[in-house]
This record gives sequence, structure tokens and C-alpha cells, in this order.
Amino acid sequence: MGREQVAVEGRDGVLAALRDAPRAGAGRGRLVVLRGPAGIGKTRLMEAVARRWRGDGTRVIDVRLGGSAAGRSGFGAVLDALRRDFTLLGEPALVDRIGALSRVCAREGGPGWSSAVVAGCSEVFDRIGALGPTAVLVDDATAVADPLLPLLAARRPGCLVLTSVREEAAPTAAGTELFALADDVLDLEPLTGEDIAAVTGDELDGGVHRALRAALGPLYGNPGAVLATVARLRERGRLIGAGDRLVLADPAEAIALPGEHHLPRRVRELGDLGARMLATTAALGGLGVEELPLVAEALGEDLFACGRTVDRLVELGALTGETWDRVVCLCPALAAWAAAEDPAAVRRLRAERVTGARAFAPGTARPVARDDAASAPALTRTESRIVELVSDGLTNRRIGSELNLSEKTVEGYLTRLFARTGCRSRVELVAANLRGSLDPGAAHGLAA
Repeated sequence: MGREQVAVEGRDGVLAALRDAPRAGAGRGRLVVLRGPAGIGKTRLMEAVARRWRGDGTRVIDVRLGGSAAGRSGFGAVLDALRRDFTLLGEPALVDRIGALSRVCAREGGPGWSSAVVAGCSEVFDRIGALGPTAVLVDDATAVADPLLPLLAARRPGCLVLTSVREEAAPTAAGTELFALADDVLDLEPLTGEDIAAVTGDELDGGVHRALRAALGPLYGNPGAVLATVARLRERGRLIGAGDRLVLADPAEAIALPGEHHLPRRVRELGDLGARMLATTAALGGLGVEELPLVAEALGEDLFACGRTVDRLVELGALTGETWDRVVCLCPALAAWAAAEDPAAVRRLRAERVTGARAFAPGTARPVARDDAASAPALTRTESRIVELVSDGLTNRRIGSELNLSEKTVEGYLTRLFARTGCRSRVELVAANLRGSLDPGAAHGLAA
């Protein structure tokens, strides 16, 4: 069979490193780990490598860990792969060995860990390794709790084991141990802008890519995030033809990360408070440790629950540390998704304002009665608009762009607002506005 030409945008170096790995490691075994965040292209790269290896005559066993059959250690998925692929291995005698392994698993009460299961799995791979260069592919090894034993059982008789591990903000114990035992760890870096353009095709106008880069921030080099976001823009009719290119129909509208992306999915697993805390942090331009009690009070949530949720969001990578005591949303596209969720923190607070509700005293975390806010500072039209844009999570530069002001002028407005209201930060300014401690209505009669 002739060698198949394989290319993956931006991954020539990794493909070259893996090209001859099965033959180079034959007889002694190797464990190679691909590391990178979800959506960086690990699965696609592994598929491309498998096509090349098969084209070179290497036997490839594809282990799929997803599903309950995999078990805690993944031996169930290994057994399924052996049953599925044994005819491709060219060795009828393997049927007996695989059958014996199945009987051991049944006798042991399932394909979980036991010394007998490990021994049976090793016997099967001993026979497979003797047939010639063999590669075992395990995508997302940490999809099971304890994946090491089946991986090492396959490596011991001389097979190349190629597995991928999702790089999390907080590494898992299984992933850390895999890195320590691996013969090679290959890190997948974000793609360059040129590579991302190649991945998305030549239909998108340069302005679309600039908008995607601004919205996705550090996720822009992640092909999974870019392709999913482009697909969402298409579905919503926001990409329209202009000559031979597609442009954004409404460039001023925020670009949101699709709800199917792994970050929104995992934020949803935290419950409503996950999206609310994410949206609140984004709307306030960041969240400091000292501001958390004020936010918890404003949301009507338990302080401990809010703090724990913020910690979980940091672990997921949805919030990142701006300083040691302050976190910000990962990117505007994630913030836009959170703002569109129901309940959305800032919009919910606006909707919950009723007569007699408690308000926050400007510059303090002390709740006061609404009657105490009768002397609320009156805002000018420009000040009122700036407070609205701060509430929407815009930076000073973007506020200036919206209002045709310089960034320094916006900073001056905010400095004067802090002095007049007694607020010490953006979060207190927004909280004061939401609870009626400011007087936006007066802005209609005041000059800018």
C-alpha cells in the first residue's frame, strides 16, 4: 500500500515527530502523550497520524474510552477495540487469546482492574507486538479515572501507545502521572492566524477574523473554538456575502461562544450560579476578593457558595487570574455566552429591582434601605451611559470607542464618578446603580 500524504494545518512538526514512531519503538514500546486544551485539534491529529501509519503497513488499534463500558480503568474499552480490530491484525490465533481475556473479565465481574485482567491483557498484547509494528491509539486518556494499567500493558510488549490528555487549568492526578511515565510529551500550541485562516477556508473576510480574534482572545488559536463559533455565526445568519467573501452582518453585536463548546458545557455543570458568577465577573470587568461579599449580597446568594463557584470557574479556565486576588473572564465570547444565559446575573438584578428592595450604600458593602438612597447622585447623560457600558463589561477603551471619547477621558469620568458616589471600584459603581443608589433618570435633564 502506498504512503498516504497527510497534512494538518500548523502541525507539521508533530506529524514529523510521530511519522516513524511505531517502527522506531518496535520491540521496546513507547508511551507518547499529546497534551493540549480541549478543541486544540488532538483528535484530528491522531486520526491523521493513524491514516499515515496504516498507509505504511503499521497495525493500528483504536481504543475509544467514551461510554460506560470503558469502566474505571478503561480495560473494557481496550477489550472492545481488540474484538473490533482483531481481523485487521492478521492473526487468527488472537481470537483464542481475546476470548480468554473476555472470559477472565466475565469471571472477575467486569472489565475493571484485577491482576488476572492485567495479565490477560498483557498476553494479548504480547502476541500482537510479536506480529510487527503496532500502534495503540487512546484519545483523551483521562476520560476514565485510572487509565495507566491498560496503557502500560500495551506498551510493555513493544507497542507504541499514543494517547491524548486534555490540559486543564487544574491538572488531574491521572494526567500528572501519565506525563511522568511518558517517553515523550508533545504539546500542541495554539495555531497562528495564518493557520486558523487555512482551517476556516478562504471565504471569511479579514474583518471577520479580526472580530473573532477580539472575541475569542486566547481561544482564537484553538481550531475547535474558531470552527464552532463560525458555524454558530452561519446558523444565526450573521455571515453574509460581500463579493467573494463573507462579512459580519452586524459587527457591533457581540460574538458569543457556542453553548456546545466545552467551556459553556462545564460551566452549566456548576448549576445556575456558575453562569451567574461568570456573567457578573464579566459585567463588572473583573472580581476581587474584597468585592465578593458585596456581589454575593447583590445576587442574594450564599457567600461561601459564591466563593466556591469562583474557585471552580478558575479550575475550569473560565476565569483567569489578573492578579493574585482578582479574576477576569477568559474572553469576551465566553462573557457574551454567559450574559445570554437565563438567569443572566446583571440582567436578572436589573429585572429584580422593585420598590422597597434594599440598595447598597455607595462605597460600602453595607446594605441600606431604599429610603436612605433618596439623595442619590444625579448622573449626566454621558455618565449614565458610561455606567451602563461598565455594567455590560466593556473596558475603558471600548467604552471610549462606543462614545467617541478617548480612553483617558473615560478614565477621568470614572474617577469623578467614584469621587461623587463614594464607590471604590467598578463593581461597587455597578451595584450602586442596580440597587437604585444612583439617579440615572436625572440624566435626561442634564448636559453631558
